[in-house]
Formats: sequence, C-alpha cells, structure tokens
Amino acid sequence: MPEQLPLHIDEKLYQNTIFEGLTPEQIAQVLPCIAVAVKYYGPDECIADPQRPLRELGVVLDGDLIIRDEGDGKVVDSIGRNGLLGEAALAASDQLPHRVVTDKGAQILFLSGAFFLSPCGKDCGNRDAHQIIVGNMLRLLSERTISLNKKIAYLTAEDLKTKIAMYLWELYQLNGSSTFNMPLNRDRLAEYFSVARPSLSRELTNLRNMGIIDFHRSSVTILDVAALQKMAGR
Repeated sequence: MPEQLPLHIDEKLYQNTIFEGLTPEQIAQVLPCIAVAVKYYGPDECIADPQRPLRELGVVLDGDLIIRDEGDGKVVDSIGRNGLLGEAALAASDQLPHRVVTDKGAQILFLSGAFFLSPCGKDCGNRDAHQIIVGNMLRLLSERTISLNKKIAYLTAEDLKTKIAMYLWELYQLNGSSTFNMPLNRDRLAEYFSVARPSLSRELTNLRNMGIIDFHRSSVTILDVAALQKMAGR
C-alpha cells in the first residue's frame, strides 16, 4: 500500500456496500490489494471536476459530499458517510460534467480502479474476497441505474407535490421507518427538483396541513402512509 491507512479502518468499512459479505478480518486482508490512500478535505473543498477527473474509487469514511452540475451549479446528488464516489467513471473514457465538493469537510478512502477492471496480480490468497467485492460493485452499478431512473421520474412528475411525495415515499421505504432525516436540506432539495426554495417550502407546509406529514428541520414523520403512497402513485 503506498500510504499508511488509519487504524481500525476495516471496522469502518464493514457496513460499506463494496465490502458487504466480508468480515472485518477479511477486509483487513484484502485492503493491501485494493487501497490506495486516505485523504482529508476541508469545508467546501473541491474533490473532482472535469479538469481534475477521478482515477480511483472513493469511499466516504466521514462527512458529506455535494455533486453539482458544472454548467449551472445545480445540485445533482449528494453522498453521505459510507457512500461511493467515482464508480461510474472507472471504465469510462469521458468524465461526467460534474463538480464534487465537500460540505463541512470529509475523509475519503481511495481504492484502485484497476482492481475492478483486471484480476489482482498479487499472490495474496484473497481471490474469493476479490470476487465478492467485484460482484458487489456490479450490483451497485445496477442500483445506480435504478436510482437514475427514479430521478427521471421525479423530474417528469406532473407537479411539485407529486415529486415531493415520490421522494418522501422512497426515503420511507429505504429507512423502514415513518420518521427519518432527509439527506438534502431544503436549498439543495429545491435545486434537485429544479424549483425555487419558497415553492418547495410551501408544498411541504401544504402536506403538513393536510395531515400527511410533519417535519422539524431535516426530520420528517409520515403521518398518513396510505395518503402519501397514493399521492406518489405507488
């Protein structure tokens, strides 16, 4: 490994999608084959853009990342702790027109992109773990495609209320609870939906007045699951 990794990093990665199915001990054994470096970034620091493309796969150990369109600066997506960065560009010749910046700072583990494109050249005895990791990556890419299709559905919904209902319904299902935190604040969610922030706040308030949801800051509680499901068309 070119760089010394933090102690107990295998425990941090245990719940990460890429390493799903491996024990902390197996992760520790395979890291020398795959890990490149751990880097620390300050608030609002740029991690990658079209002029500084990613060459490795990033795993967010701590912090949050914001992905913005390079043209108009609008929020395209966000990546939280344990999220992955750069998986779509591993085998692509062109870089996506996005700018990736930190929110309040971040710690990122970078993994070798070549690991996912060709067999490991080391006689390390970790081939089974390698196959699990590559399989996890293929599943992740499939899930990303599904997520992209969902965003297209948001943007083509007939009105803002439906977009919000679809978004909240997805979070409700992902969290398995009627109370959860929205990963995007209102400014960023408004950009994600390509609407003005006052319009977003007004529709959220309308949903609360209808008795469908309640909210406080980033926390949302679904009060009428059936009504939200119907509004989301699910």
